[in-house]
Amino acid sequence: MTAKITEKLPNPEGVVAGGTATFRIPVGRRFHELYFVYDYNATTQNIADFLEFRIYLNGQIYQQFSGVQRDTMNQFDRLGASQGVLVIPFDRKGMRLAGGPVGGEEETAINTRVTDKNGRQITSMYMEVDLDAGMTITPDDLSLYAKQSDPVAGGAGTLLYIRNEQRSAAGATNDFQISDLVNPGVNAPDKMRLSRVTFIPSTGAINSLKINRNSYSIFDRPDSLNRQIQNDGRRTAQAGYYTIDPSENGNSFETIELFGMTDYRYRLDVSAAMTIQCMSEYLGILTA
Repeated sequence: MTAKITEKLPNPEGVVAGGTATFRIPVGRRFHELYFVYDYNATTQNIADFLEFRIYLNGQIYQQFSGVQRDTMNQFDRLGASQGVLVIPFDRKGMRLAGGPVGGEEETAINTRVTDKNGRQITSMYMEVDLDAGMTITPDDLSLYAKQSDPVAGGAGTLLYIRNEQRSAAGATNDFQISDLVNPGVNAPDKMRLSRVTFIPSTGAINSLKINRNSYSIFDRPDSLNRQIQNDGRRTAQAGYYTIDPSENGNSFETIELFGMTDYRYRLDVSAAMTIQCMSEYLGILTA
């Protein structure tokens, strides 16, 4: 394992209120996390001003989240709240097993410019950030740093995809089903295993949640029990978020297998009509 370095990346393009800032990320290294620096004193910009982040690998969206979502999930992983710097991790935080002390964490670092056995490699990487129209900002207000190490053999390796989708419940029900986030029988290369999933209601609450896979129940917890188990493990449950995290005790190999399933559905007990943001984190391979 080589020593990690932190390096400033090229300045962004298109920094204007209401616009989209673009950061070009030079490839050739292994990326463990990014540091999005927006206002170190946190007096001008707020994390909510950054409406959506989109990270691209080979021109395809790899991760997608809002500034608030990323900051909240960082706190779920027991990182500090953003104060002018937003950490964007590619390593899976809080892991302790599989492949040595850091093997489970670093499995999902982004390994660029290394060819796999099928001739694929990551040849381009960039990040877009949508900026709120009402914010005050200049190009000098934003910068991006990366924690990197030397690339390793084997191609891009395991990638941690983040998909952000919405579903709507028409009213209160104890069995609102979502069965189309993962398409049965498709075996999508970017959705081989579920690392975790977070449901964020626009109003009201998610009182409990179940998962059925191939007609078998594999998860069934009321919200209070789920929070207690996560807080007793290696996570800190976040208000208003219902997160399912099989690796809550730090075991990186504990994921939900999606390959070969014929039916996969979430069954939610919701307190009111709501729009639910579904933030799914999948383990998969390079698709483009």
